Amino acid sequence: MVKKESAQVYYPRLEFCTDNGAMIAFAGCQRLLAGQHEELKFNAKPRWDLESLAAV
Repeated sequence: MVKKESAQVYYPRLEFCTDNGAMIAFAGCQRLLAGQHEELKFNAKPRWDLESLAAV
């Protein structure tokens, strides 16, 4: 596809390819420590059919 579209592909250096989970957890922890929280208002569904979701 790159050749077909005459495009260039860029990849970040390996040091920047880390797991976002740690950053998300840290941000959540900071919000909790600051007193920000909301009740869970959804149920997680494994293999959730995307066709059943409302469009945004």
